[in-house]
Amino acid sequence: MELKGKVAIVTGGGTGLGEAIALALAKDGARVVVAGRRREPLEGVVARIQKGGGTALAVPTDMLKDGDIERLAQQTRRAFGSVHVLVNNAGILGRSPIRGIPTELWDAVIGTNLRAPFLLIRAVLPTMIEQREGVIVNILSNSIYSSKASRTSPAYCASKMGLLGLTRVLANEVHEYGIRVHAVMPGNIATPIWGASKNPEELAKMAQPEDIGEAVRWLVTQPPRVNIEEMTVMPFFDESWRN
Repeated sequence: MELKGKVAIVTGGGTGLGEAIALALAKDGARVVVAGRRREPLEGVVARIQKGGGTALAVPTDMLKDGDIERLAQQTRRAFGSVHVLVNNAGILGRSPIRGIPTELWDAVIGTNLRAPFLLIRAVLPTMIEQREGVIVNILSNSIYSSKASRTSPAYCASKMGLLGLTRVLANEVHEYGIRVHAVMPGNIATPIWGASKNPEELAKMAQPEDIGEAVRWLVTQPPRVNIEEMTVMPFFDESWRN
Protein backbone atom coordinates (compact mmCIF):
# COMPACT_ATOMS: atom_id res chain seq x y z
CA MET A 1 0.00 0.00 0.00
CA GLU A 2 1.21 3.49 -0.88
CA LEU A 3 0.91 5.42 2.39
CA LYS A 4 0.80 8.97 1.07
CA GLY A 5 -2.61 10.39 1.91
CA LYS A 6 -3.80 7.21 3.65
CA VAL A 7 -5.28 7.24 7.15
CA ALA A 8 -3.78 5.16 9.95
CA ILE A 9 -4.85 4.55 13.56
CA VAL A 10 -2.14 3.55 16.04
CA THR A 11 -3.22 2.59 19.55
CA GLY A 12 -0.81 2.99 22.43
CA GLY A 13 0.62 5.69 20.20
CA GLY A 14 1.98 8.08 22.82
CA THR A 15 5.15 6.25 23.83
CA GLY A 16 7.43 3.33 23.04
CA LEU A 17 6.51 1.09 20.12
CA GLY A 18 3.33 3.02 19.31
CA GLU A 19 5.19 6.30 19.03
CA ALA A 20 7.82 4.74 16.77
CA ILE A 21 5.16 3.14 14.56
CA ALA A 22 3.20 6.39 14.27
CA LEU A 23 6.33 8.33 13.29
CA ALA A 24 7.34 5.70 10.72
CA LEU A 25 3.93 5.71 9.04
CA ALA A 26 3.75 9.50 9.05
CA LYS A 27 7.20 9.74 7.49
CA ASP A 28 5.83 7.86 4.48
CA GLY A 29 2.92 10.30 4.17
CA ALA A 30 0.15 8.67 6.20
CA ARG A 31 -2.26 10.84 8.18
CA VAL A 32 -1.95 9.30 11.62
CA VAL A 33 -4.42 9.17 14.49
CA VAL A 34 -2.59 8.37 17.72
CA ALA A 35 -4.69 6.91 20.53
CA GLY A 36 -3.85 6.30 24.17
CA ARG A 37 -4.96 7.08 27.69
CA ARG A 38 -2.86 10.21 28.29
CA ARG A 39 -3.34 13.30 26.17
CA GLU A 40 0.06 14.89 26.82
CA PRO A 41 2.29 12.20 25.24
CA LEU A 42 -0.17 11.84 22.35
CA GLU A 43 0.06 15.55 21.61
CA GLY A 44 3.84 15.29 21.81
CA VAL A 45 3.83 12.68 19.05
CA VAL A 46 1.44 14.79 16.99
CA ALA A 47 3.77 17.78 17.37
CA ARG A 48 6.74 15.72 16.16
CA ILE A 49 4.80 14.53 13.12
CA GLN A 50 3.62 18.03 12.30
CA LYS A 51 7.14 19.42 12.71
CA GLY A 52 8.22 16.98 10.01
CA GLY A 53 5.49 18.22 7.69
CA GLY A 54 3.01 15.44 8.40
CA THR A 55 -0.60 15.33 9.54
CA ALA A 56 -1.73 13.76 12.80
CA LEU A 57 -4.51 13.82 15.37
CA ALA A 58 -4.46 12.87 19.06
CA VAL A 59 -7.53 11.03 20.36
CA PRO A 60 -7.35 10.16 24.08
CA THR A 61 -8.82 6.66 24.40
CA ASP A 62 -9.32 4.27 27.29
CA MET A 63 -9.13 0.86 25.65
CA LEU A 64 -11.22 -0.63 28.46
CA LYS A 65 -14.20 1.55 27.55
CA ASP A 66 -16.33 0.40 24.62
CA GLY A 67 -17.60 3.94 24.03
CA ASP A 68 -14.07 5.32 23.75
CA ILE A 69 -13.16 2.72 21.16
CA GLU A 70 -16.20 3.48 19.03
CA ARG A 71 -15.54 7.20 19.40
CA LEU A 72 -11.96 6.69 18.18
CA ALA A 73 -13.21 5.11 14.96
CA GLN A 74 -15.86 7.79 14.50
CA GLN A 75 -13.48 10.70 15.11
CA THR A 76 -11.00 9.25 12.66
CA ARG A 77 -13.62 9.03 9.92
CA ARG A 78 -14.94 12.52 10.69
CA ALA A 79 -11.47 14.05 10.61
CA PHE A 80 -10.03 12.24 7.59
CA GLY A 81 -12.92 10.50 5.84
CA SER A 82 -11.65 6.94 6.02
CA VAL A 83 -9.44 4.35 7.73
CA HIS A 84 -6.86 2.46 5.67
CA VAL A 85 -4.46 1.15 8.34
CA LEU A 86 -5.10 -0.04 11.88
CA VAL A 87 -2.24 -0.91 14.23
CA ASN A 88 -3.40 -2.54 17.46
CA ASN A 89 -0.42 -1.83 19.67
CA ALA A 90 -1.88 -0.82 23.05
CA GLY A 91 -1.19 -3.38 25.76
CA ILE A 92 -0.50 -3.92 29.44
CA LEU A 93 1.59 -6.57 31.17
CA GLY A 94 0.11 -7.29 34.61
CA ARG A 95 2.70 -9.49 36.28
CA SER A 96 1.33 -12.15 38.63
CA PRO A 97 1.46 -15.97 38.59
CA ILE A 98 -1.76 -17.82 37.88
CA ARG A 99 -2.26 -18.96 41.47
CA GLY A 100 -2.22 -15.39 42.76
CA ILE A 101 -3.53 -13.19 39.97
CA PRO A 102 -6.52 -11.05 41.00
CA THR A 103 -9.54 -11.44 38.74
CA GLU A 104 -9.57 -7.69 38.21
CA LEU A 105 -6.01 -7.74 36.86
CA TRP A 106 -6.79 -10.69 34.56
CA ASP A 107 -9.83 -8.88 33.19
CA ALA A 108 -7.89 -5.65 32.64
CA VAL A 109 -5.10 -7.39 30.71
CA ILE A 110 -7.46 -9.47 28.57
CA GLY A 111 -9.69 -6.44 28.06
CA THR A 112 -6.86 -4.19 26.90
CA ASN A 113 -4.82 -6.69 24.90
CA LEU A 114 -7.52 -8.81 23.28
CA ARG A 115 -11.03 -7.45 23.67
CA ALA A 116 -10.12 -3.87 22.71
CA PRO A 117 -8.41 -4.89 19.44
CA PHE A 118 -11.47 -6.99 18.55
CA LEU A 119 -13.80 -4.04 19.19
CA LEU A 120 -11.67 -1.60 17.20
CA ILE A 121 -11.29 -4.03 14.32
CA ARG A 122 -15.05 -4.48 14.24
CA ALA A 123 -15.50 -0.69 14.27
CA VAL A 124 -13.25 -0.02 11.26
CA LEU A 125 -14.00 -3.11 9.15
CA PRO A 126 -17.14 -1.72 7.46
CA THR A 127 -15.08 1.18 6.10
CA MET A 128 -12.27 -1.07 4.88
CA ILE A 129 -14.71 -3.54 3.32
CA GLU A 130 -16.57 -0.76 1.53
CA GLN A 131 -13.39 0.66 0.02
CA ARG A 132 -12.00 -2.87 -0.55
CA GLU A 133 -8.67 -1.84 0.88
CA GLY A 134 -7.04 -1.98 4.27
CA VAL A 135 -4.20 -3.30 6.40
CA ILE A 136 -4.55 -4.42 10.00
CA VAL A 137 -1.42 -5.03 12.09
CA ASN A 138 -1.72 -6.65 15.50
CA ILE A 139 1.31 -6.28 17.75
CA LEU A 140 1.78 -9.49 19.71
CA SER A 141 4.87 -10.71 21.55
CA ASN A 142 7.42 -13.48 21.44
CA SER A 143 5.61 -14.77 24.56
CA ILE A 144 3.44 -16.80 22.16
CA TYR A 145 6.36 -19.26 21.94
CA SER A 146 6.52 -21.82 24.75
CA SER A 147 10.16 -21.01 25.56
CA LYS A 148 9.21 -17.37 26.11
CA ALA A 149 5.92 -17.88 27.99
CA SER A 150 6.73 -16.21 31.28
CA ARG A 151 5.24 -17.90 34.34
CA THR A 152 4.76 -14.45 35.90
CA SER A 153 2.59 -13.13 33.03
CA PRO A 154 -0.22 -15.63 32.40
CA ALA A 155 -2.84 -13.05 31.45
CA TYR A 156 -0.45 -11.30 29.08
CA CYS A 157 0.59 -14.55 27.38
CA ALA A 158 -3.02 -15.70 27.11
CA SER A 159 -4.09 -12.38 25.62
CA LYS A 160 -1.36 -12.48 22.99
CA MET A 161 -2.15 -16.08 22.04
CA GLY A 162 -5.79 -15.08 21.74
CA LEU A 163 -4.86 -12.14 19.55
CA LEU A 164 -2.85 -14.46 17.31
CA GLY A 165 -5.94 -16.66 16.88
CA LEU A 166 -8.05 -13.60 16.12
CA THR A 167 -5.47 -12.43 13.58
CA ARG A 168 -5.50 -15.74 11.73
CA VAL A 169 -9.28 -16.01 11.59
CA LEU A 170 -9.66 -12.39 10.54
CA ALA A 171 -7.12 -12.82 7.73
CA ASN A 172 -9.26 -15.61 6.28
CA GLU A 173 -12.49 -13.65 6.71
CA VAL A 174 -11.45 -10.41 5.00
CA HIS A 175 -9.10 -11.71 2.32
CA GLU A 176 -11.81 -11.48 -0.35
CA TYR A 177 -12.15 -7.73 0.30
CA GLY A 178 -8.51 -6.95 -0.36
CA ILE A 179 -7.72 -6.45 3.34
CA ARG A 180 -4.42 -7.78 4.66
CA VAL A 181 -3.96 -8.80 8.31
CA HIS A 182 -0.54 -9.16 9.93
CA ALA A 183 0.81 -10.26 13.31
CA VAL A 184 4.13 -8.84 14.52
CA MET A 185 5.88 -10.63 17.39
CA PRO A 186 8.63 -8.46 18.89
CA GLY A 187 11.24 -9.80 21.26
CA ASN A 188 12.78 -7.66 23.98
CA ILE A 189 12.64 -4.00 22.99
CA ALA A 190 14.54 -1.18 24.70
CA THR A 191 11.60 0.78 26.10
CA PRO A 192 11.07 2.51 29.48
CA ILE A 193 9.25 -0.59 30.77
CA TRP A 194 12.65 -2.01 31.79
CA GLY A 195 13.33 0.87 34.21
CA ALA A 196 16.56 0.29 36.11
CA SER A 197 16.57 -3.48 35.58
CA LYS A 198 18.79 -3.18 32.51
CA ASN A 199 22.01 -1.21 32.16
CA PRO A 200 22.72 0.96 29.07
CA GLU A 201 24.94 -1.72 27.53
CA GLU A 202 22.17 -4.33 27.76
CA LEU A 203 19.57 -1.91 26.39
CA ALA A 204 21.82 -1.08 23.43
CA LYS A 205 21.86 -4.76 22.42
CA MET A 206 18.08 -4.97 22.36
CA ALA A 207 15.94 -4.14 19.37
CA GLN A 208 14.89 -0.47 19.45
CA PRO A 209 11.35 0.91 19.09
CA GLU A 210 12.22 2.40 15.71
CA ASP A 211 13.16 -1.09 14.48
CA ILE A 212 9.59 -2.23 15.10
CA GLY A 213 8.27 0.98 13.58
CA GLU A 214 10.23 0.28 10.42
CA ALA A 215 9.07 -3.36 10.36
CA VAL A 216 5.42 -2.27 10.56
CA ARG A 217 5.91 0.42 7.91
CA TRP A 218 7.52 -2.15 5.62
CA LEU A 219 4.68 -4.63 6.12
CA VAL A 220 2.02 -2.03 5.40
CA THR A 221 3.73 -0.74 2.27
CA GLN A 222 4.10 -4.12 0.58
CA PRO A 223 2.24 -4.36 -2.75
CA PRO A 224 -1.21 -6.00 -2.73
CA ARG A 225 0.19 -9.19 -4.26
CA VAL A 226 2.37 -9.79 -1.16
CA ASN A 227 0.99 -11.13 2.13
CA ILE A 228 3.28 -11.78 5.08
CA GLU A 229 0.96 -13.12 7.73
CA GLU A 230 3.29 -13.25 10.73
CA MET A 231 6.65 -11.65 11.51
CA THR A 232 8.94 -12.24 14.48
CA VAL A 233 11.47 -9.48 15.21
CA MET A 234 14.17 -10.56 17.67
CA PRO A 235 17.29 -8.79 18.96
CA PHE A 236 20.26 -10.17 17.04
CA PHE A 237 22.18 -10.77 20.27
CA ASP A 238 19.43 -12.78 21.99
CA GLU A 239 21.29 -16.03 22.71
CA SER A 240 18.16 -17.96 23.68
CA TRP A 241 17.18 -18.31 20.00
CA ARG A 242 20.40 -20.02 18.99
CA ASN A 243 20.78 -23.80 18.99
